Amino acid sequence: MDARQRISRFGVLLACLALSSVGCTHIISETVRQQAQPPVSFAELRANPEGLKGRTVILGGEILHTNNFPEGTRIEILQRPLSNSDTPKWTDSTGGRFMAFCKEYLDPAVYAPQRRITIAGQVMGSYLGKVGEVDYTYPQITCEEAHLLPIASTELGRYAAYPWRYGGPYFYYPWAVGPYPYAPRWPYWRYW
Repeated sequence: MDARQRISRFGVLLACLALSSVGCTHIISETVRQQAQPPVSFAELRANPEGLKGRTVILGGEILHTNNFPEGTRIEILQRPLSNSDTPKWTDSTGGRFMAFCKEYLDPAVYAPQRRITIAGQVMGSYLGKVGEVDYTYPQITCEEAHLLPIASTELGRYAAYPWRYGGPYFYYPWAVGPYPYAPRWPYWRYW
């Protein structure tokens, strides 16, 4: 094996290693994720918030309300299951609602309804509130880390409005040249 083959094999190995290390990224820091071990399911938290006081949990979902108070901000969140990267999944399944209390001021225009959020924090216990006319007991957590995700309309609209990745279905070589009447004619700037 000569030097050129060794260098090319080393380059392929290095590229594979680099690509495999990029695959799984989490939005919650490693230290907080280690504090949240073993993980507590939302069903357990909802059943016994007082018994889990002080435990670190990672929860996510869709913001319903954001209220500011002199001592901080309380966010009401509709829980959604988390993906492997700790982002809320696009699903209709939910375990219920929870409250997150952040000590800093969070602008309700930014932390607006229908925004997705992932929060890591310690269980504070329960909070008694209302959903419509019904009394509801919310599990309440602190905000050690809060990550707001992009707005749903911009995230989904990226592919929904125009399903082809880079132009129309006739953009690539064999179809761009030939009898198709709307094929781009080069140089394209002459026609604008």
